[in-house]
Amino acid sequence: MGTKAQLTQNRSRVRRDELLAAAIELFAEGGSRAITHRAVAARAGLPPASTTYYFESIDDLIREALGAHVDQWTADLTGLTQVELKADASIDDATAFVSAVFAARGPEVAALELSIFLAAARVPELQDNAAQAMQALESLAGSMLERVGVTDGAGLAAAIVALIAGTALRRQSGRYSEQSEALLLSSAIRDLVAAHVLGPETVDRTLAELRKAKA
Repeated sequence: MGTKAQLTQNRSRVRRDELLAAAIELFAEGGSRAITHRAVAARAGLPPASTTYYFESIDDLIREALGAHVDQWTADLTGLTQVELKADASIDDATAFVSAVFAARGPEVAALELSIFLAAARVPELQDNAAQAMQALESLAGSMLERVGVTDGAGLAAAIVALIAGTALRRQSGRYSEQSEALLLSSAIRDLVAAHVLGPETVDRTLAELRKAKA
């Protein structure tokens, strides 16, 4: 059994985490303007004075909530790099995996992640957190590429991340169905990988031959 001081510390940590989680929920519903001392405490089911006890200001609460969320996202992405592909995995297997990981998440989740990431990236104190999240995402893409034999793919991984981010943004418009978005993302990733493997000289030569054929 823990000491009274330990129990108090644990209870304090739990309440603090509950306030951070409540702040993220409110942010998802109405942005930073929805985060007030009273609203956060009420959402967490805690006394109104709780936020001022644990955080110096509402801005401090927002920064910590956004930072904690981005850090958890980074940890989740890092963990995904440990997922095993079958030994004879192909490019299609890898692109399907990457597509499924991100495209299977609902557009509401994608919108929340985008808004949280953009908000965090605009806060100087959280820019390192945002950069680490992007690094984790690129590492995940790079890990999948390595498993199918694509080496020296740092630039390719960054391009794939740009595709994923663009897809997350486009999904908010509802222009395509979720199934179509997944297929478009997977196909675009596959095309990028193919161009990388062929090399710029082969791609340029092929394009030149196509232009000549159309002339």
